[in-house]
Amino acid sequence: MALSNAEKQRRWQKRNLLSLTWDAREIIRKLATMDDQIKLAQIVAGLNARLKPTDGRCRWVKDDGGRRRSDIARSGSADGTGDCVARAIAIATRKPYREVHDALTVAKVRDVAAGSDAWARRARRKGGVHAFHADHGVSDAVYGPYLEGLGWRFTSTKELPRGRGVHLRADELPGGRLIVRLPRHLSAVIDGVIHDTLDCSDEGRCRIQGYWTVKNCKRPRKRAPQVGALVVED
Repeated sequence: MALSNAEKQRRWQKRNLLSLTWDAREIIRKLATMDDQIKLAQIVAGLNARLKPTDGRCRWVKDDGGRRRSDIARSGSADGTGDCVARAIAIATRKPYREVHDALTVAKVRDVAAGSDAWARRARRKGGVHAFHADHGVSDAVYGPYLEGLGWRFTSTKELPRGRGVHLRADELPGGRLIVRLPRHLSAVIDGVIHDTLDCSDEGRCRIQGYWTVKNCKRPRKRAPQVGALVVED
């Protein structure tokens, strides 16, 4: 008896499709039995290059900084939680996530209450949780003094000319524990390894705006931007 189109489609899907929600061993078994061995070799080479880069790029480790264990409720935003500042600081300083998150929220409330810039006036006028909660972005003017109080300092690379900028690469950043500032994002980098919920390096092409270091930070592997330490504000 001939198979119907629906049955043929299910048979094809069973043979050729896999789900990333499967157990890792089941995914490996499925890939190992695929007919296109050339494509399998390309997949293996791509995974090795991504997990163990040897060309100076940063390796990436998924890390939420302790958010899951902090019992802080998930953000209701469709774009996800905007807690990159709290996450990066918690990872780099090894402080409990809740402690950092609460401190940033308090600092953000004080900044909105006392600030005289346009953003603070708008936040006071509109109100709402977005203006005060650390899950909805934290400005440089808020987290900068907090990090300085912990003994960290900021080195700006934003003013370097085109072609001489520093990128999110292991061979262009100092060793040790860093908090790297990207456009609209902060990420923790530890000895050349990105600790974040996503790989924000863009395969080593992402240019950074600067980085926070502690006083005993190791020297850069290859080169360091010759700029003074300062806090950059938007």
